[in-house]
Amino acid sequence: MRREAGLTLVELLVTIAVLGVLLGIGVPAFGSLAQDSRLTTATNRLVAALHLTRSEAVRRNGRVTLCNSADGLFCAAAGGWEQGWIVFVDTGGTGQRAEDDPLLAVGEATADGMIISGNTPVQRYVSYVGLGSTRRANGSLQMGTITLCAGDAGRQVVISRTGRVRVQQGGCEA
Repeated sequence: MRREAGLTLVELLVTIAVLGVLLGIGVPAFGSLAQDSRLTTATNRLVAALHLTRSEAVRRNGRVTLCNSADGLFCAAAGGWEQGWIVFVDTGGTGQRAEDDPLLAVGEATADGMIISGNTPVQRYVSYVGLGSTRRANGSLQMGTITLCAGDAGRQVVISRTGRVRVQQGGCEA
């Protein structure tokens, strides 16, 4: 007599139960991993834009500004950095792009659910001068923190008085 090869109903149900438990544990962790990945990507894009702004200011020996922008052409009057940003040569030194100011780069809006906000000195723009330091439109020192939040995970982009950029963890409340 030959015995049939295969799974019994009990073995199949146990396999499905184990798979359900593993998925129940793994899916939330994967969601957190995806959120962290989006946050890291947005942080890296913003830091790269700041580095570009600084290097162009030094290269051109003049003012270059990064500002938040909803349309990719002019600086936004309201809203956060999550709507996107532009880098431009700030010939007027106002922190706002004029029609004839050369546009150097455009940053796209970030993923839904991401909030990017700067404290008062860097709420709307970051402007570098020819020496590589940051200055506000009125000539005063510009340093501050831009906070990126995705849920309860966060990163802070800190701009020092010399214009140096660094990233640190945290800054978002649950």
